[in-house]
Amino acid sequence: MSVYFGISLDEEVLPLLLASGRQYIGPQGLLAFLEAHLGLACPPGDNEHLRIEQYRQALQLHLSASSNLFYQASFEADQFAAATNLLERRDELLLAGWDFALEAAMPERLQCLAAVEGILKDDSLPLALAAGYADRFAAVLAALPGRDLPLEALYINEPLELLPCHFQRLFGQLQEKGIPLRLLETEPPQGDTDLANLQRALSGQKNAGRALQGDGSLFLIKGKRDADLAAFLGQLLRHNPSFRPAFLIPDKSRPLGHALMQEGLPSLGLLSASLARPTLQVLKLASVFFWEPIDPFKVMEFVSLAVKPLERELSNLIANQMARAPGLGGEGWRAEIARYFEAMEQKAANDRSIDLKKIRYQYNFWFNRKRYDLSKTVPKEEVVEVFNYLSTWAYECFEEEGSKNNSLLILSDQSKRIVELLEALPEEYLTSLELERIVRTIYEPAPVQFRQRELGFLPYAQQPGAVISPVEELIWWSFIQNEPAHFFARWYKPEQDYLLERQAPLQGPDIENARMLWQRKRPIMQARRRLLLLLPETVEGQQAHPHPLLGDLTAAFESLAPISMHMEQARQSPLAQFFHLPQYLPLQPRRLGRPQPFLHIRSADKFSRRDEETITSLETLLYYPYQWAFQHKIKLRKSSILSIVQERTLMGNLAHRLFEKLLREDIYHWGQGEVYGFIENQSLPLLKREGAVMLLYGKEPERTAFVQGVKYAAWSLVKHIKENGWRVRDAELPLQGEFLDIKINGRADLVLEKQGAVAVVDLKWSGTRFREEIIRNEEDLQLVLYSKLLSDEGQWAYTAYYIMEKATMIARNKEAFQDLRAVAPQVSSAEANERIMAKMQATYRWRMGQIREGLIEIRCEQTRMSLEEAYRGEALADLLEMKNGDAPFDDYRVLINLIE
Repeated sequence: MSVYFGISLDEEVLPLLLASGRQYIGPQGLLAFLEAHLGLACPPGDNEHLRIEQYRQALQLHLSASSNLFYQASFEADQFAAATNLLERRDELLLAGWDFALEAAMPERLQCLAAVEGILKDDSLPLALAAGYADRFAAVLAALPGRDLPLEALYINEPLELLPCHFQRLFGQLQEKGIPLRLLETEPPQGDTDLANLQRALSGQKNAGRALQGDGSLFLIKGKRDADLAAFLGQLLRHNPSFRPAFLIPDKSRPLGHALMQEGLPSLGLLSASLARPTLQVLKLASVFFWEPIDPFKVMEFVSLAVKPLERELSNLIANQMARAPGLGGEGWRAEIARYFEAMEQKAANDRSIDLKKIRYQYNFWFNRKRYDLSKTVPKEEVVEVFNYLSTWAYECFEEEGSKNNSLLILSDQSKRIVELLEALPEEYLTSLELERIVRTIYEPAPVQFRQRELGFLPYAQQPGAVISPVEELIWWSFIQNEPAHFFARWYKPEQDYLLERQAPLQGPDIENARMLWQRKRPIMQARRRLLLLLPETVEGQQAHPHPLLGDLTAAFESLAPISMHMEQARQSPLAQFFHLPQYLPLQPRRLGRPQPFLHIRSADKFSRRDEETITSLETLLYYPYQWAFQHKIKLRKSSILSIVQERTLMGNLAHRLFEKLLREDIYHWGQGEVYGFIENQSLPLLKREGAVMLLYGKEPERTAFVQGVKYAAWSLVKHIKENGWRVRDAELPLQGEFLDIKINGRADLVLEKQGAVAVVDLKWSGTRFREEIIRNEEDLQLVLYSKLLSDEGQWAYTAYYIMEKATMIARNKEAFQDLRAVAPQVSSAEANERIMAKMQATYRWRMGQIREGLIEIRCEQTRMSLEEAYRGEALADLLEMKNGDAPFDDYRVLINLIE
């Protein structure tokens, strides 16, 4: 058997040579090959998480016996990160051949690592380090003498002096056993083509300043986006079926694979590795349910995932509830959950596929578990329970889906490894940061093959060093910088010298850099007839930097113009001489038309008046009838946006809830202290249930300011009520009545009464100036309707706005409240209400008359002049004064721009 070895040969190899008696292997493959033929046990390769924990415990023992160690501060800051780094150093020393013998005069860091190694090898301590790659490699080196291997020859891809030191030691022993060691040579450039001249330049031959011929052997194709270039390349291959190149794809690029499949070409079977898989997001988000206060943003992410251990309809319900009131266990939450399970019980009675018991268990498992203070700890056994459940659930889902979704299998495996790591921990309680670090230690990208490799696929490699033999035609996809920009020496010079004296040489950054420089040239040196370099400006929306070899290419020739082109102008470039090229058709942008002032409808009878309106929908009909028609007649309603409510809106909602609770108490004998105490006592429970955003880390200033503001506003409102002799009839009172002959529904925030008189107060969080303007302009339609619905025939209830953020009462005059901001103190409330109601009724009749004629007004800034022209000559004095600008909250703004 002949073995071909290269640092990059554990993955795909170019060209794809399938010959008997020939094996292509990289570092992992070579180790497994040698272990198999030497009869050595092959430990599991996914035990690195356990090794990190075992080494962490050894470091703890070392620190307990010593002080002022070089890694002490780092270990105290992040134990897992420090253990990971030190374990990597330990493995590097083991591969270099050091025996970890303690000596008197040795560098401090080596002395520490040697002492920790002694702890690991002390049989009197219940601590051992599982075998990793370095330990297995050392065992192979120890077992080689006196053993035979079925190797006729060993071919190495990289020059021997550029390989890591442990491979040099291994290959030295193999040569001593008589196994020939041969280097895979690159054929010298042939001919006088552009490609051959570039190869000579990269080989070190003096070639600078030569002119490119544009002979078709070398092209640099540029594009704005990687997706654009992928589409161009897919069509290029479809239009030229005889063109069968090999690919170098340095990144796990999905755009290229998708583009080839869209053109009907065989799938490459590319793996796409990502941390953003919905299944893996579950792993990160599971820990949120252990802590108090809850993080509503993470809960929202959890229930919004495409794949999650929670029934879909229940998840959507929770997401919508969380978006409105970000917390757990509020009144709205309990009501929604109760209605959901009642409905599910009825469905389950007729549908046996619904496992109601499982749905209840999942809900209780996540949302009714005991939570712990974020600044304290959680019992390890509860964390183990959660990740055990995740592991089992993921595997069951994997089998239920026909063993197709490998991400679920990876989630199950990673959850299992978290459990293994947790069980290896000596600690019985974990802090939030410790738990987060444990999950991050295991959390890895999930490589997914969205479509299997198909017959006739084009061969490819993903590492430059994997192009081991000549290929006729090569496409270097995404010719951008994706290599480490620099290397740092991990060891100090005295440490390197000390180890070198003991025959344990360490690889420095110079060797690593030299190997990278050798590997990056390999694809170009192996191309024989044609090389296409595809260079996008952006990759996945991020600015991309050209590959460093572009500098070598620029330096080798006088100008790159003969071979360089943009994909949009490819048909006018030399590339068109050698290929049938796709045609680039730029799309002309379509300008949106000017909105029309009226929407003309044929079936006007379908837009007849409704039997019942809310106060809000009635106001919409009067001012913006197109919104009323779209929402209530055509049923164009916006979908729920699953995002946490904005902070100002949330504060208004929370303040309303606090005021509602306060106003149901016996406030008439309370002073300022009692009101402040009530708000203080009610705030924290309410925030946990409906405003957990305000409890997150860093929100303390906003939370304190909010509570203090609500306290002051609450006391100011109580003073207004008491000093003016009012008593609270009700808060959040449902109202019903008639407007003309239409039923009207509404809800009054606060209703007061005294001696037969009634007052309604609309609570608003902010908007002092805006509320003053609508009262001054007699546009306070909602207050007038509240007053109408609360009053007997011929009477009007008093009305006012209370702005909670400013603790300010705003009314038309001081008829009901003395100490307030009177907007129009000389105007009678009853007379103003009569005028406004008359205008509302006239406007309603006018609007319904338009609709009966098949006209629905579209009122916005762009139609203002057209509407003024259309209404010129009409008697509009008895109507409400129409708005001149856009509606403040318009879900149909884009739609009306499309109506021409």
